[in-house]
Amino acid sequence: MNVLIAIAGIMLAAALQARLPTWWWLGGVRLEFLPALVAYAMLTISRHRAILFALAAGLTQDALSAAPFGISALAYGMLACLITGMRDALDRDLPWVQMGAGALASIAVAVVASFVVGVSAGAVFRMAIVASLSGVVTVLLFFALDYARMVWRHA
Repeated sequence: MNVLIAIAGIMLAAALQARLPTWWWLGGVRLEFLPALVAYAMLTISRHRAILFALAAGLTQDALSAAPFGISALAYGMLACLITGMRDALDRDLPWVQMGAGALASIAVAVVASFVVGVSAGAVFRMAIVASLSGVVTVLLFFALDYARMVWRHA
């Protein structure tokens, strides 16, 4: 059941990410939800499940993007290995840790994809904006998902 909920969450986040309009006044950036979900998984669930979740989220993001298939999965997977290894030193309840994990997940995918696609000054600006927005979305997602977990356990 937990796997089904995780897959549904990834699909819902990917659908929202693909369907929401771009913010033209910020250079056409989109609000990303998958890096926030991956950051939540990295700081919350067990190591092997977090890595599998990150790989599934990366493959889902690659299916909906122009980047080569597997690039996002590679970045999310490597980041999941790194963050879950450092999880004992990180306090997942601190907002700046959550924001940093979300921004790091977003920027890791963008940097790995830029190695394949190429980099310009505008792309670096958009990467920074998207990483900042992903950090904020991560904090909000942590609050919502932790509240849902609390309600689920007490129901």
